[in-house]
Amino acid sequence: MNQSISVSLTPSELSPECDLHQACSVIIDVLRATSVMATAGQSGVGRMTTCENVHAAAQLADQTPIRPLLCGERHCKPIDGFDLGNSPAEYTPERVADRDLVLTTTNGTRAIHAAMRSRRLLAASFLNLNATVAAVRSEPHLQIVCAGTNGQISFEDVLLAGAIIDRLDPPALQDSAPSGHLDDSARIAWSAWRQADVNTRPLGQSLAQSLGGRNLIEAGYEADLQRCAQVSTIDGTIERVDPGEAVFEFRRRG
Repeated sequence: MNQSISVSLTPSELSPECDLHQACSVIIDVLRATSVMATAGQSGVGRMTTCENVHAAAQLADQTPIRPLLCGERHCKPIDGFDLGNSPAEYTPERVADRDLVLTTTNGTRAIHAAMRSRRLLAASFLNLNATVAAVRSEPHLQIVCAGTNGQISFEDVLLAGAIIDRLDPPALQDSAPSGHLDDSARIAWSAWRQADVNTRPLGQSLAQSLGGRNLIEAGYEADLQRCAQVSTIDGTIERVDPGEAVFEFRRRG
């Protein structure tokens, strides 16, 4: 495989000197922003605009002629005055179909904005894993960005980064490493995925032990762990519409 894959275990690793202008970047916030975006897309939402902070999101919603749904969380909890929080359970077709939304979250949307200078930008979750892999397979340089949790590395995001790498470049032998051009963080992520042994242990259990998972359980959102642990149940990608703008749409495969 000639594809070059780099992983940022937190967005802070994307320094201003990091050249992303020729890269395709994939943003990961398993618990829960990118899982929400995939769920909303599957449910028929229109466009999804992400904002780094609450004030910018509220201001954008107020200035839009047809008011979008105002969505998001801070520290796992819904934001006062917003229409929806950050649980995939809220993003049903009845609630979001044919509506645009504005989303701001503690970690995920900040990671998106850290990678805005990328040539191409997607948001990935376990829910749309296979569709995302298919969409980026031909990209010469792939930059995977883990949102992390409050500036720290979070295991659930690292796991998904490893799963993406594993599907892009399956090793020739069961016990061998991928053959592609991987940086050290990419190899760490791939090893974490392989060692998680999700074939014998439910993925939700691994998510529950992560930093993000423990925070969700403490906040009363344990059920979201299973919602975010479904693998490739959504056959579509979440991709930025235009360079320089944090506006995304759901693109169904086929």
